[in-house]
Amino acid sequence: MRYIVVSANEFTYPDIFEYQSQSAKADLHTPRNSFASAQILLKDIPENANISVSLKGSLSSLDCCWYELVPVYVEDNPFLNKENALPNCPNRWAPFYIYDCLKPLQKTLTPFNGVAGLYFSIRIPKNASAGIIDGQAEISVNGETITVPVSITVYSAVVPEEENLKIIVGYNSRLTAQYHNVPFGSDEHKKLDIQYLKMLRHMRQNMLYVPNTIKVETDGNGTYTFDFSEMISFVKTALSLGFKYFNAPSVGRRKSWKGSTILVGPGIEAMSFEGYQYLSQYLPALRKVLLENGWMDNFYMGISDEPNEANATEFRALCGLVRRFIPEIKLIDAASYGNIHGSLDVYVPLNSEYQKHRKEFETYRSNGDEIWHYVCCGPRGEGFINRFMDYPLLSTRYLFWGNYKYNLGGYLHWASNFYQPNQDPFKNNCPLHRNTDSETILPSGDTHIIYPGEGEPWMSIRLEAHRQSAEEYELLRMLSNKDKSLADSICEKAFRSFNDVEYDPVKFENVRIELLKAVSE
Repeated sequence: MRYIVVSANEFTYPDIFEYQSQSAKADLHTPRNSFASAQILLKDIPENANISVSLKGSLSSLDCCWYELVPVYVEDNPFLNKENALPNCPNRWAPFYIYDCLKPLQKTLTPFNGVAGLYFSIRIPKNASAGIIDGQAEISVNGETITVPVSITVYSAVVPEEENLKIIVGYNSRLTAQYHNVPFGSDEHKKLDIQYLKMLRHMRQNMLYVPNTIKVETDGNGTYTFDFSEMISFVKTALSLGFKYFNAPSVGRRKSWKGSTILVGPGIEAMSFEGYQYLSQYLPALRKVLLENGWMDNFYMGISDEPNEANATEFRALCGLVRRFIPEIKLIDAASYGNIHGSLDVYVPLNSEYQKHRKEFETYRSNGDEIWHYVCCGPRGEGFINRFMDYPLLSTRYLFWGNYKYNLGGYLHWASNFYQPNQDPFKNNCPLHRNTDSETILPSGDTHIIYPGEGEPWMSIRLEAHRQSAEEYELLRMLSNKDKSLADSICEKAFRSFNDVEYDPVKFENVRIELLKAVSE
């Protein structure tokens, strides 16, 4: 049995056994209130091999979670071709298998052509002593044992408990029930919901979309009544798990990407009198719920996702109508540059759109608005970072370095588990996606960062990269408060813009160590 240790900064694959960061030893560097993590690839592993793992030496007293790396299939590189490809984008041409899924380690391994992968994550408490912890990871497979040296340098820097960055990634509870084959709303489903939400909190997500469970009744003559009980229950549960901010159900939705019409409520045109009747009852009722529960400062509200030139005028008018009835709530939408200036409180452009129209977006900020950024199926190409599986893992890792670089207050993505119809996320990662009258093939990984595992959610290594990125955002921010020029110079060595980053995992780790030292000092 052979092994190599590979940094948590780069993707691994079942058919590759040579990496830029590989070593015979796990030499890890971490702040306190964080995790020390690495991958271990094992070769010449028989099917259903028995496995046991343990930490030895000074590491034995630390909490450690072990995972088996599960290979998932990437069948395509949508919208990319070899004639115009840039280095690292894609990182690999499809088809291929990639170790993205992290399954809690069981008693046996499921190797892929004789290769198995492990991922371990050692918890470093916030009150741990700074210094070097040496030990070993002992791994036994079918009675054959290897001992992997592990050294953890713990820095005095502490990742803060409180998140300063707002992160919202969409979660679909109905798909949780569907993919785990449990009745929606059952106790088993509620238990799974909690597990998924805790996994999002693990990556420091602190904001949630509120599912549209508001029950609406009408007498048919323009009078509506609303039942918010399910929404109230959802928010209370999320608050108990540590979520702090919420995006209320979007007021409207587009009828077509090519038309101006925005629909509200049960399919009513927003600019019609009937639309006004509906909104003039729904919005005050929602406002009352938020005020009664003391949640107004916790809530944001979307108007109509991703407005474009076709519906920009109607979008701006609808924003004004919402402000008429809930003047306190902050309006937010994923919205690339266009004719919607002055309509929102929080603008969330694609990171590429922000970079290309930075001057205009910064004008919004100078007038008191917030600027965040988002990614989805785009940007795709031109070297812009995204969380795709055919990009380097560092592409995901740098997302929140961008928040630091440009002082962007939040990050948004539509999907943590939005598997598309008939999609098996272990076998199909470029599914067809429909949005009103638009169809597209999604790049690998756009639909999810959590897998529907056996009776529980399994996180991805990209989810771990989100967590690490969020922690590094906090460290850069902490250093900036004391020495902004130093924080900026460290950031610049790895992240220069959303489409100019350092993809060498060894060089990145050296920059990260420099950051840990600077914050500690």
